[in-house]
Amino acid sequence: QAMCQLLFLISGTTLNCLLLRKDLCSWSCGIQLRHNISRVEQWLRAQGLQQSGACEVLEPLVQAAQLLQVKKVTEEDAGALCSLCTVLTPQRVVKILRAYTPAAGLEERVSPHFISSRRLRDQYGEGPGQLLVDTSRLFPVYLPFTASPLHLDELHIPETLNLAFLGHL
Repeated sequence: QAMCQLLFLISGTTLNCLLLRKDLCSWSCGIQLRHNISRVEQWLRAQGLQQSGACEVLEPLVQAAQLLQVKKVTEEDAGALCSLCTVLTPQRVVKILRAYTPAAGLEERVSPHFISSRRLRDQYGEGPGQLLVDTSRLFPVYLPFTASPLHLDELHIPETLNLAFLGHL
């Protein structure tokens, strides 16, 4: 539970930085993010925590990293992008596409025509959603209850604790 909360905070803060800083929206940053996330996922598997929900908390960041790496030119690319980004809100996808900074001389900026393509509009229209991740969200803590085999009347409470009133309950 603590690991989920910690990874949510890290993932949310990283995604917010990605959304707010244009210089981070690049192919090389996507590669670096994906590498770092895969290392965290490997560590979670090694610790036996992959079923704890921690990997699901990282999914928006994984999809943002993949969005930075995918080709963004043709209508088929738009289809691949739509099948790829299922957790990110429409606002986040469009913001990352608009802020994308191509590598000098290696690729082109994402065209406004691609961002407004029919496929992306159908998938990511102007639906509701917020741009930034609310990192103040707290996950509930679940404490398992195990009934004690002892009954209260069987307990002996030392006099030095000054808890004699417990015997009268």
